[in-house]
Amino acid sequence: MTIELKICGLTTLPDLRVSESIGADYVGMVVEVPYSRRNISRWVAQSLCKAARTRPVLVVATHPPHELTEIACLCRPYALQIHGEESPQEMARLVEELSPQLEIWRGIAIAPAGEDQPRSVGESLALIEDLAQIGVRRIVLDTRVKGEMGGTGVTCDWPTAAQIIAASALPVMLAGGLGPDNIVEAIRATGATGVDMATGVESSPGRKDPRKLRALVAALRRFSMNSGNA
Repeated sequence: MTIELKICGLTTLPDLRVSESIGADYVGMVVEVPYSRRNISRWVAQSLCKAARTRPVLVVATHPPHELTEIACLCRPYALQIHGEESPQEMARLVEELSPQLEIWRGIAIAPAGEDQPRSVGESLALIEDLAQIGVRRIVLDTRVKGEMGGTGVTCDWPTAAQIIAASALPVMLAGGLGPDNIVEAIRATGATGVDMATGVESSPGRKDPRKLRALVAALRRFSMNSGNA
């Protein structure tokens, strides 16, 4: 079983290169989200996208649609990952404007274990179905923490994530507090076939730790080998 890997929150070219060297399938950058500790400008993102040897993904929050289009056209990423309150109708307009030049992904928040969820599993699945019908290509499940957009180092409620992943109309990546020490447990608990990493492979916000990245890949390889032998 192969797990797709996205290394997110990149801010520098050296971290981009080390993420590519360990075999990341996607490299992510948080663009013009002032409250993110990994925020970069669209101009830095443009430079990193141009330098990328693997598929770059721009992570954005609630921006006016024209700004999202401007950022996407400037940087030309593989995908635009949108975290916000955009309605399916607003998402449909973005898909119409930007496809097929790039994929549109949507972030969906899940609360940590023991907290009230922002929406029920049924509501999340209905939203994903609507997004699939308008051309959104992938879902990223991340932890809802007030005042933050991802990169919190807090795991989401894995049983809730498992229910969504099992019935989702779209491919799903799991994010939120994942690292070398818990990645295999998270995959087994949720059935995720893709993972999105930021805090768990950093030495400080926005700075990746090569040792943690190598440990992560080693854990994923062991899991894939064991799954193949099962």
